[in-house]
Amino acid sequence: MRTHLIIAGLLTLVSLTQPAHAEARILFANCGDAGCACKLSITMSEYEALVGSPAPPGAENMVLVEKDNDYIWSSASVEEVDASYGGDGVCPIEVFTIIPEDGAWRGSVRVQEIKGCLPQVADMVPPLVDAMGSVKQITWGGKFHPGKFALSTAPDGIRWTERSPTQFDGVFPVPANGTLDVKVTATATLTAPDRAEATMALRLAAASKKDAAALALLGMADCKVDAVYDFERVAP
Repeated sequence: MRTHLIIAGLLTLVSLTQPAHAEARILFANCGDAGCACKLSITMSEYEALVGSPAPPGAENMVLVEKDNDYIWSSASVEEVDASYGGDGVCPIEVFTIIPEDGAWRGSVRVQEIKGCLPQVADMVPPLVDAMGSVKQITWGGKFHPGKFALSTAPDGIRWTERSPTQFDGVFPVPANGTLDVKVTATATLTAPDRAEATMALRLAAASKKDAAALALLGMADCKVDAVYDFERVAP
């Protein structure tokens, strides 16, 4: 039941407005005994991450139908789905947008994993992670941007690229040093008016085969750091 409620909430709230190159969104029909309400909702990848399993083959051309917290995929059109649930066969697709709520937002680290790194590298990571764990007063101006989560004492150096009004990809620019190839990437997603999720991934590798051998001797041939953050509005 809890999963059904989460799915229903996300399917209802996610924004339609998006760049032309963004991932297509699922057609969702919320049905009763007298027809359906039809909406564009979350992306296919968001759906699969939420339910923990892949959508059926061809789902991008199907309709996700919900009635009484039961979900089925249908190959019928939204008009046919509406008629089959007692409607008049007309089901205009509605537009919904998540607007983040102004107020005090708190970040926390849900998952943090460090593999194949020297202790010196591991020791550098917690401050970066914890810097995002404080409470910050945020005025969004009606639009989500993950840069708002950065503390004034620790400016957000991540370069964010918008995939949709609720989804961003980020890259942390790291100067090349000729020996190490360091890549830091991030993602951020607004999942509800009062909640967001972000990830950070650091990958460290040698810039050349010669340096790779040296890193392997140090036990640093495959250094990876991953973290997942939750952000929640906790007060006005």
